[in-house]
Amino acid sequence: MSRCVKVVKQMIEDDAFDKESLVQILQSFSDDVALIPILLLKDQKVLRTRPNEDDFFGYVKQLTYPPVEYARTDRASIVGKPMFYASAFTKNANVTYAYPRIVSALETITLLRSKGASGVKCMTQSVWNINEPIHLFAFPFSDKYKRACAEVGMLKSDWEELLLEHYSKASVEFFTYIGDLMAEPNTSCLYDVTATCVDYILTNFNFEGVLYPSVPVEGEGLNICLKSNAVDQKVSFAGAATEVIFRNGNQSKIEVIAHANMISDDAFEWIITEEGKSIMLAAGLLDSKISSNTIVVRSKELMDS
Repeated sequence: MSRCVKVVKQMIEDDAFDKESLVQILQSFSDDVALIPILLLKDQKVLRTRPNEDDFFGYVKQLTYPPVEYARTDRASIVGKPMFYASAFTKNANVTYAYPRIVSALETITLLRSKGASGVKCMTQSVWNINEPIHLFAFPFSDKYKRACAEVGMLKSDWEELLLEHYSKASVEFFTYIGDLMAEPNTSCLYDVTATCVDYILTNFNFEGVLYPSVPVEGEGLNICLKSNAVDQKVSFAGAATEVIFRNGNQSKIEVIAHANMISDDAFEWIITEEGKSIMLAAGLLDSKISSNTIVVRSKELMDS
């Protein structure tokens, strides 16, 4: 095991993150950074999830990356730097059932990930168009993903056959170790390590985001994390739905209760679905006398503006 790997491993074991030491390690590799370049093509779609609190959302800006003051350290982003997390469509999703809406929900909603949990939670899922190619990178893919999707297998094969030989042994060892960390749930200061590595690469190399397999579904789904300026320039909002999650132990059900209807370039109202009407009736939130009509709802913030 190299000294660089030992230093980072010790940070995580001791829960003692040292950003300066990690950045010095990254700088020591100069341009010898063992990564897999990936192109997110024009016309692809990605899906993003946001939990609802006590109201519907009313604006596109509420569904994209967060404001600076709410940007926190996560797997691929550091505090104070807004990033756009989303799930990509994989080619075998119809077979594996690892649909982006399921992967994204598992990544975002604690209720779905908690073993044996029960409860009800609303979320809003939005679809986004890629209008221009976006340059991504991935760390060498870990063998820890038990159900890696076909795309991971293909990229891993390309890495081993075409790219691996172009990097030093030390670089391959270190960035493969970071790839292994990307495959683990957050413990200790793990997110500080992975997020700092991603931020360093995005700051110093010509990439606009990172791609990594989803940990909750053991690699069956793919996630992306994009820089905010790449989203502003190359990504556009395509639509959204508000959904309700019903969880009872190991059984979960997700129902779409409303679809977004644009009323301006940045604002939308919600058209309640038939299933949404039934759920609202059962909860006492809707008068049965009007349940047969088209029901349109606007967020409180939009109504007050």
